[in-house]
Amino acid sequence: MKRFLNNLDDYLGVAALSGIVLLISANVFCRFVLNRPILWAEEISLALFVWLTFIGISSGVKHNTHVGVDYFIRKMPQRMQYGFQLFRLLVVFGTTVVVLVYWGAQYTIHGVAKVTSVLGLSYTFIIIAVPIGSLLAVYHIVRVLVRRDRDYIMQKRGME
Repeated sequence: MKRFLNNLDDYLGVAALSGIVLLISANVFCRFVLNRPILWAEEISLALFVWLTFIGISSGVKHNTHVGVDYFIRKMPQRMQYGFQLFRLLVVFGTTVVVLVYWGAQYTIHGVAKVTSVLGLSYTFIIIAVPIGSLLAVYHIVRVLVRRDRDYIMQKRGME
């Protein structure tokens, strides 16, 4: 179960990207060869793209590939670097919890009444990717903090 949870973001990301590629390819074929476009393809592709984006946040955190500007931190002594990198990780953790998890959940709740134009699908199914991806990112950050993974904190490698 632990291994599945550790890789859930990668599984969901692969599924979303595969769905986008297959759906857009099928729609291009249907539109230009059969002259019958798939009307709902754009809506589903956009929804899958939202999922891919927010699940990708978690995968980026897990593999330590999120964007960071650390030119000045690398110029500091080793002990100070660790403190600043740990502080950075805590700020990412706090921001993710407050902005993405809490506000994402609030936004998801407010999306219940809104529906997509073609399929009539509730926006809740699309927007819920924000808190889910963020919770997975928080899970990966907590794993790093609990294990006190110095290599991850110092950005020397990603987690396996």
